[in-house]
Amino acid sequence: MYVCLMRHGKAEPYRDDRDDSGRALTSRGIQDVRDMASLVRRWWPDGTTRIWTSPLVRACQTAEIMSQSLQPAAIRTDRFIGDGDLSGLYEELRALPDADTLLIVGHQPYLDQWTAAWTGAPAGFKTASLALFSYDPYDGAYGKGKLLFYLHPAGARLFLARDTH
Repeated sequence: MYVCLMRHGKAEPYRDDRDDSGRALTSRGIQDVRDMASLVRRWWPDGTTRIWTSPLVRACQTAEIMSQSLQPAAIRTDRFIGDGDLSGLYEELRALPDADTLLIVGHQPYLDQWTAAWTGAPAGFKTASLALFSYDPYDGAYGKGKLLFYLHPAGARLFLARDTH
């Protein structure tokens, strides 16, 4: 199976007088995610696509933008993604068919922690960046993943700019 971890796009700044879960994407965050979606749809693996997202507004917005390109079978919101619950994630991954490709939209530091658990090293997720893994949920305590690539919005813009010339 393929698992793609993606950090949400750039969000409004944190403020003490507002709940963190309600922070929305900025205009830059929206554009970064659109750029990623435009590039990702070109090489996305065949088969059924699912999107799982944290319930926080910025992650849900990111998942929705990505879904416009990936046309997933379903978008699912899960608290364990927002909470960084690796055990919960692992249980859910084991229940998926091997042929599925899953995009998980989440947050730091959890994405780095999951990447380190699967590969032995964190990826350093910046906003709107993503990493695609070939993942075996039955190998080891939390499964094993092989990092196929990591892409940041600036890299996506370079690829997209070359296509217009």
